[in-house]
Amino acid sequence: MIKAAFFDVDGTLLSFKTHEVPASTQRALDAMRQRGIKLFVATGRAFRMLPDAVNHGFDGYVTVNGQVCFDDAGEFRRQHIDPAGVRIVVDQVRAGLYEALFMTEDRSFISGRSQRVRDNEAHVKLEYELGTLEEALSSTVMQMCAFVGSEDEHVVSDANPYIHTARWCDDFCDVMPVGGGKPEGVRAMCERYGITLDEAVAFGDGGNDISMLQAAGVGVAMGNAGDAVKAAADYVTTDVDGDGIWNACEHLGLL
Repeated sequence: MIKAAFFDVDGTLLSFKTHEVPASTQRALDAMRQRGIKLFVATGRAFRMLPDAVNHGFDGYVTVNGQVCFDDAGEFRRQHIDPAGVRIVVDQVRAGLYEALFMTEDRSFISGRSQRVRDNEAHVKLEYELGTLEEALSSTVMQMCAFVGSEDEHVVSDANPYIHTARWCDDFCDVMPVGGGKPEGVRAMCERYGITLDEAVAFGDGGNDISMLQAAGVGVAMGNAGDAVKAAADYVTTDVDGDGIWNACEHLGLL
């Protein structure tokens, strides 16, 4: 019996075309809530980066890829990147290898606006705040995003023993602390509500969702997901703009 549902945001709850929650998805959420299923957001974004469409109405939030988790009662999980790991990324940015987004509890800021950064801002309809590398070094950083292509992702991971990487789009890879990630946040949320992972369903479309889909009792890949994500899922639904969440919930008997 499914008691909890976890949803990625971009490409899962939110359409890349409209940047809104499709009407069929909202109907599915309402139907699950009426059945007593707890609804949680599980996103790589910090809460302050979430659009109005998804920053309320859920029972809890797994944010920054699991590093910061909270519900109406407050925050109950927090994990940051070792400062030595942040310094390695800062040094690589200074060397001109890539630009990076630094995510703290209170804000997110970009080191610079390369074309890859600008392309991503247009893709997610978001403009990153410009910050400095000195601010990154003096902050408690929960996650970073390195704006490199998949062929160069090893440049980030090979040089840094304090982090691991995952990717949900071509523009950048998420840089998380060792031992972090969405599965850890999902596990912590389930424990908080007395729910087992086998009683949870997770929905996602990106590479940073793979481990979450595998950790949940049922993992659902959106139709717009990559092949690796689909291969990791128990069920592949239609895409976000093709009633994907509604169709999956109908198939799983959650409506």
